[in-house]
Amino acid sequence: MLLEIDRGLLHDAIKAQDLSNADCKSLGYDRDKLADAALRVVQEGFDDLVLGKTEIRGSTAFTIRSTPHLVVLRCLNQTIRQAVGIQPSDRDTIIRRLTTILTEGVPHRLYKFDIKKFFDSVGVIDLFADLANEPRIPRKAIWVLNNYVYMLKQRGIEGLPRGIQLSATMAEYAMRRFDRFVSRLPEVYYYARYVDDIVVVTGAREQQVQFKRQLARMLPRGLRFNGVKTRHIDIPVQHKSDGSAIVGDVDYLGYNFSIHETKRVDQRYCREIDVTLAPKKVRRLKSRICRAVAGYIVDGNEWRLERRLQLLTGNYNLRDMSTGKLRNVGLYCNYRRANSRKALVELDTFMRAIFVGNKIPLSRRLSTKMDDKARRSFLRFSFSAGFRDQIFYNFPPDELAELALCWRDA
Repeated sequence: MLLEIDRGLLHDAIKAQDLSNADCKSLGYDRDKLADAALRVVQEGFDDLVLGKTEIRGSTAFTIRSTPHLVVLRCLNQTIRQAVGIQPSDRDTIIRRLTTILTEGVPHRLYKFDIKKFFDSVGVIDLFADLANEPRIPRKAIWVLNNYVYMLKQRGIEGLPRGIQLSATMAEYAMRRFDRFVSRLPEVYYYARYVDDIVVVTGAREQQVQFKRQLARMLPRGLRFNGVKTRHIDIPVQHKSDGSAIVGDVDYLGYNFSIHETKRVDQRYCREIDVTLAPKKVRRLKSRICRAVAGYIVDGNEWRLERRLQLLTGNYNLRDMSTGKLRNVGLYCNYRRANSRKALVELDTFMRAIFVGNKIPLSRRLSTKMDDKARRSFLRFSFSAGFRDQIFYNFPPDELAELALCWRDA
């Protein structure tokens, strides 16, 4: 059943936390008044949309600061998703399936692709035309979407603004033909895409250059692969091996996969796959440890340092502002598919060097601000234990934002 965007649908799309937003409080909106304001956006367009901008590692992310527009875009996003059946990829499922595929004792070739500036490069006009021709989407929704796309162009925003849930939905729709094409290729054993990160596993019989070109040609207009991040690994079968040697490794979605040689077990060949945190993630966590300690050296607040280490080594609940639901996040929750503790041990060793060592300049600075007993007390925070025991902490949203300030962009 196609649902038109009307006042009733807008009213249902309002979440309790919307009424706590600053603009709703200042204007005295209750649920009914907010629904009326959202309906005016549907009727009159997005000229008054207030967008916030945040720079995150060299890219601009947007947030919607005007709640009536937020409600309309949430409703529009839900309508399009429901109409065309878009389901977001599940990172955990991708990692689990990829690990299972790689353990099989047959020849493989693994390709990893990254789409360059994915959201910025999506051709919004072509994408809107495809959506407008989609009979499953209500015409009222297309009209609202047209007003939104017009506003983006008027403000000089290229592509799809990252950080907005509707952008993710539209990007998924833009990639649907590509996903279908690659997954149906006869040489492909496994295909997965998580936003702009793509992994393909084949039977290693295809011609590599031709295969890469074939995939590049099938990308939607305006999109192209990042050549620097494109790579492949040949994973052959060894008939005389104990399986201890590693034939290659690859990083994908924050994990590192170390692929062992095949070995014969119970009359069949198989491989062991060591899965742990990717080196890039390990470096980021080390950087955050350093920034947390540097923050303590400046402000002398031991409680804040303790809470930051809890944040890094543990797990916690976080409300997803786009859905209103609580999500479990943190070390174990984000990397539950890791079967190797190598990266966790490395992080614990690094943290020990910071708190009780004397070779790192930061450690020597810390020793001038905190006595030996106090420094050793912080070794109770462990990445290995936080992962193994699935330790959870409680962080109110305001405190979470304050604690994270010290390692912004780290």
